[in-house]
Amino acid sequence: MSISFVQLGFSIPLLNRLMVPIYYSTSFTYGYDSNILKFSDEEKLDSDTEPWLLGENALSSSVIKGGASITYLPYIFKNHETHVNVKLNYSNFVDSSHKQYYSYSFKLAQHLGSFSWLKLSYSLLPKLYLREYIDRDNPIYYPFESALDFENSSEGELYTSSFFSNEVIRVQYLHSIPLNKSYYSLSYSKQKQYYNGEFTEFDLDMNNYKGGVFFRNIPHIKISTNISKSVADNITFQDGQVSSQTKDRGFEQNRFWISISIDERYSPFFDAMGVSASIENRSFSSSLVTDPLHQGRSHRDQKVSLWSKKNISKKIDTKISGSYRSRTTESTKEFVEGLKSFNKYDFFIKFTYNSNFNIYY
Repeated sequence: MSISFVQLGFSIPLLNRLMVPIYYSTSFTYGYDSNILKFSDEEKLDSDTEPWLLGENALSSSVIKGGASITYLPYIFKNHETHVNVKLNYSNFVDSSHKQYYSYSFKLAQHLGSFSWLKLSYSLLPKLYLREYIDRDNPIYYPFESALDFENSSEGELYTSSFFSNEVIRVQYLHSIPLNKSYYSLSYSKQKQYYNGEFTEFDLDMNNYKGGVFFRNIPHIKISTNISKSVADNITFQDGQVSSQTKDRGFEQNRFWISISIDERYSPFFDAMGVSASIENRSFSSSLVTDPLHQGRSHRDQKVSLWSKKNISKKIDTKISGSYRSRTTESTKEFVEGLKSFNKYDFFIKFTYNSNFNIYY
C-alpha cells in the first residue's frame, strides 16, 4: 500500500506537466509564380516550336496552398519544455496538370537551458513534378540504329514526365552566445532526392552542414544569418543503365543566407516586416568528356525576398511576401550556360488561423 502511494505521488507532477493545451493552425495561401518550370530564356523560346517541352503546363501559374499544423508543448522534464509539431502542406499550381503535391513534417525539440535546444526533424515530399525530359534509357530512343528509327518513334514514347521525392532527416543544436537573447545553431541533415523509374540515373544522396548566428540583442530588430555546405553523391552513377554511364550529377554547394526583420516599433502599419537574401554557389563534380551538361559546370543562384505581417485579430494573421530569384550558369560549353540559367519571381498572400484545444480546464 505504501509503495503504491509513493508511486502515485511521483506520477501526479508528471501528469500535470503533460496536461497542457494542444495548439493548432490552418492556413490558406494564394499567389503567382512567373516561371514554374525554371525555364531559361532559350527554353521559353523553344517551347513555341517544341510544345513537348511544356507538356500540359503553362510557363507561369497561379498557386493555391493550404496547410495544417498541430503543436504539443508538454514539460516531460521539469522546467524544460518539449515541442512536438506535426505539419501537412498542399500546393496546387493551377495552370499545370502535374504540379500539385503534398508535403509532411514532424519536429521534436527539447529545451536544455537558456536559449539551448536539441531538435530533430523529418520531412517528406513524396512526389514533385519537375518537367518533361527525354528518357535516354528507353530503347525506343537510345540508341537509334538509323535516322528512320528516330522519325518512326512516337513523341509520347520519347518524352516522359520527371518526378522526384525529397526526404530530409535533420538534427540541430542551439546554444546562447554572450549577447543578450542571441544564440548560435549547428545542424546536420541527410537528404535524399530520388526520381521516378525512368530517371533514376539522377538519384542523389546529400549531406548538408549548416551553422548560423541569430542576433536578438537589438530591441525591435532581429538579424539572422547562416552558412551551409552540401555534398551530393549521384548514387546511381554508372550502375548499368545506358544514361548513367555518361553523366554524373554529383556536386558540392556553398550557401550564405541573411535576414533582417523589424517589429511594429519601426513598422507603423504592419506588425512585422523583413527582408532576406541568399547566395548559392554550386560546382558539379563530373569529369566525363561525354557529359557536357555537367563537366566544368557551376552556377550562382541568388534570391531576395520581402515580407510583411499583420494581425487581423487575436487568432487570424496575414502575411504578404514576394521574391526574385536569378541563376547564372558557367560552363566550358557555351550552350549549357544559356540552357541552365534562369530567373523568376513570385508573390503570395497567406492567411493563418491559430487556436488551441484546451480540454483540461
